[in-house]
Amino acid sequence: MKMASCRLCGGQAAYSIEHAKMMLCQDCFIKYYEKKIYNTIMKHGMLRGARNVAVAVSGGKDSMALLTAMSKLVPEKFPNIKLVAIHINLGIEGYSEKCQEIVKRVCEGLGVEYVIHDLLSREGYRILDLKSTPLGRRICGACGTVKRYLMNRLAYEIGADRLATGHNLDDIVELLFEFYLKGSVEDLVRVRPVSWSDNPKLVTKIKPLIELTERENTYYAMAQGIPLLDAACPLAEGSRMLRRKKLIGLIEREIPGFKHMFYKSHVKRILPRLEKTVPEPSIMECEKCGMPSLSNTCSYCKLVSRLAAQSAENST
Repeated sequence: MKMASCRLCGGQAAYSIEHAKMMLCQDCFIKYYEKKIYNTIMKHGMLRGARNVAVAVSGGKDSMALLTAMSKLVPEKFPNIKLVAIHINLGIEGYSEKCQEIVKRVCEGLGVEYVIHDLLSREGYRILDLKSTPLGRRICGACGTVKRYLMNRLAYEIGADRLATGHNLDDIVELLFEFYLKGSVEDLVRVRPVSWSDNPKLVTKIKPLIELTERENTYYAMAQGIPLLDAACPLAEGSRMLRRKKLIGLIEREIPGFKHMFYKSHVKRILPRLEKTVPEPSIMECEKCGMPSLSNTCSYCKLVSRLAAQSAENST
């Protein structure tokens, strides 16, 4: 049986890039992947004027692939930039300790400085404690609120001027799919490769993996020998997000390149029009924590206040 050949060098192919209809060997795939991240960074000016970049890492394949690629690209292409990884230990028994171990092992192997924020010791609760709050029915939503707030706060506290996240094309298309179905115009306008900020406490967020699929990130992690988690987050099991991703996967199989077309249509055609008609929200300081907020009290402080009230009620 004849083995497939790498399109670029003619060697033995190892990975299939289905949307591009090409096969690549391991070395050519690594070059392809890192070049795609570099091109995305340059196309959107993600690191223009940056000096300190925080990379949010969960321990999963996407964020660890991003950190590994950035640890190679930054010294070569952006030598004046300092890279720091930040990780939140959510306190999910049997899962979070594995995530933290991978983060430490990869960061130490790459020689990248890292900061670990333990939710229980630093904030006084574990993520599963939020199930006792009125938001317990949407634990993934509550977890997202916690992670967005703390990642921004940690990035701000270490003096970062960029916060890079591992959101991939599959993540973004799933978000767009949900927002378009709901008609959530205010949410749609915030789905961007870069969320620029001139507020000193709100760090500019960048998504260097936004044009790479989840599968490509898995390939890169495998090619680089990055340790992979042997299980998904137990809190996400049965979530609507996973069901939407499964549906989008079915569409992709029937219409190859659907994810890329959907994303590019949003960024090139829809987003510019939305930005002209949807006003930017007014940012104020949360009266409890002093961090940026869309109301007098930020979503995070509302969440932990409910948790504190629930805990007090349970103890009486």
